[in-house]
Amino acid sequence: MGKMKELSQILDEMIEAGNGMIESANSLKEYLSSTDAEGAAAKPKKTETPAAKPAAPAKEKKPEPELTLEDVRRRLTAMSNVDEGKHRQSVKALVKKYADGGNLSDVRPEKYGELLSELEVIGNA
Repeated sequence: MGKMKELSQILDEMIEAGNGMIESANSLKEYLSSTDAEGAAAKPKKTETPAAKPAAPAKEKKPEPELTLEDVRRRLTAMSNVDEGKHRQSVKALVKKYADGGNLSDVRPEKYGELLSELEVIGNA
C-alpha cells in the first residue's frame, strides 16, 4: 500500500509540474502576442494583470520545503521498483554519478534537484 501512495504522490507532482509549464507557456504566449506590431506600448498593461495571476501561484510554489534526503530516497526507490525493477540499474548508476561512486547519503543536497531531473528522464525512457 505504501508503494501505491508513493507512486500516487509522484504522479501528483508530475501533474503539478505540467500545469506549471502550461501556465508559463500561456503567459509567454500572451506576452509575445502583446509585443507584436499592434501597439506594444498599450497591450502590456492588459497582459500584466493576467500574466501576474499565473506568476502568483508560482511564487506560492517556491516556498515548498527543500528536498530532503528522504524525499530523494523515496523517489529513487519508487522508480527502482517500477515494472519489476526495470530501471533499478539505471537508478543505481545515477546515484553513483552524483555520489562520486558512493551511497545516496554522499550526494550533496544542492544536487538533489539535478538528480531528480535525471531520474525523470529515466522514467520517460
